[in-house]
Amino acid sequence: MTGVQVQSGSSWFDVNTLLIPVHLADLKHWVLVKLELTSWTIEVYDSLQHEGRHNARVKKGLECLAVFIPMLAERINLFDVKKREPPGIHPIPVTIMKDIPKQANVGYCGMFTIKYAECLLEGRDVRYWVIAERMQLFREWQACFFWLHAKRKIEKAYKSDDDVNMDID
Repeated sequence: MTGVQVQSGSSWFDVNTLLIPVHLADLKHWVLVKLELTSWTIEVYDSLQHEGRHNARVKKGLECLAVFIPMLAERINLFDVKKREPPGIHPIPVTIMKDIPKQANVGYCGMFTIKYAECLLEGRDVRYWVIAERMQLFREWQACFFWLHAKRKIEKAYKSDDDVNMDID
């Protein structure tokens, strides 16, 4: 992200929801963070969702986001448009979502994170669309998607952000 907008183009002032995949290095685990800029809340979609110690470690790992985002919002005057009650740069409350599909196999957390995001973007309920038994199939589809994307990129000589020297002002 640069300044008041992410490189994909949407300004923080024009959106109400951000979906952020987060890798928690200490846990070697991916989760999806849903940041609501209208209610100033963070919802965590975690495919492990253990009670107690795991949840505490997830919340601890996301503490930096909960603290940093209000500071960024104040710096870019986002609170002028997206009001916050009570006002101020105090940390955003973090809620770990319950009653969502859990992973059955170690190593599927990244795929769960992708599928949670897809459902939320498309307005579908994750409880009915993210199915643990289909994760291997989803992983295979994702691998095919990446392969086809790479093939098209080579054939059409597309340039990614990493391939181009970008000026960031």
